[in-house]
Amino acid sequence: MKDNDKQGSDDNGSSKSPYHRIVSLMPSNTEILYELGLGKYIVGVSTVDDYPKDVKEGKKQFDALNLNKEELLKAKPDLILAHESQKATANKVLSSLEKQGIKVVYVKDAQSIDETYNTFKQIGKLTHHDKQAEQLVEETKDNIDKVIDSIPAHHKKSKVFIEVSSKPEIYTAGKHTFFNDMLEKLEAQNVYSDINGWNPVTKESIIKKNPDILISTEAKTRSDYMDIIKKRGGFNKINAVKNTRIEVVNGDEVSRPGPRIDEGLKELRDAIYRK
Repeated sequence: MKDNDKQGSDDNGSSKSPYHRIVSLMPSNTEILYELGLGKYIVGVSTVDDYPKDVKEGKKQFDALNLNKEELLKAKPDLILAHESQKATANKVLSSLEKQGIKVVYVKDAQSIDETYNTFKQIGKLTHHDKQAEQLVEETKDNIDKVIDSIPAHHKKSKVFIEVSSKPEIYTAGKHTFFNDMLEKLEAQNVYSDINGWNPVTKESIIKKNPDILISTEAKTRSDYMDIIKKRGGFNKINAVKNTRIEVVNGDEVSRPGPRIDEGLKELRDAIYRK
């Protein structure tokens, strides 16, 4: 949290939210609500929410991929923050709740740092916390500028492969993704910037791309990731493996478009420039 005092307060009464029983079905939105001082109004979160560490305490939990109308009604929400994809996957349940007078807002899954700022502002406006949202944007921008300013001068532009999943297929992030935006800001080259979105890639194509650095958002430690790589035939030909440039980063911080994006960018910077 950028300010731990925000968790249980509503900014000392300086602004009042029109919603007092909020269900958040997306971890990044939950984190934004906490940063805006609205944590005490959250009555339900998704089963994959994990930050702040006590985020699930005293709250109902919902499987965002399989919403249950009756369980949602038990939480007595006056606002549901849903993911934009749920317009298709959970339209029947959420539309039914809207007809019963519950406010449902679909929040776009930001695919860049600038889009994340827009999400801060969207949720701030919705909850009458515009000032707090603007403050969060400015604070996050300042932190991100500091990370970018700390990039070593006259560095070689490294070719980077980001591995977001290893099973059953290897998945990576192409252009128009959060990761690609971060790599560009860090003056590194995404070896898969020639593809759109999140895609499976073959071992052979990774070898052909010959990245300077391999980064996993899934493995817990570098040794864990190295063990995975050793089982892939031909990876010993890759520069990253030859030079032991095998890195791991916190997947939530780096990929979750919320208030910790500055920490995620810092971690990615440290992985690329070995700080």
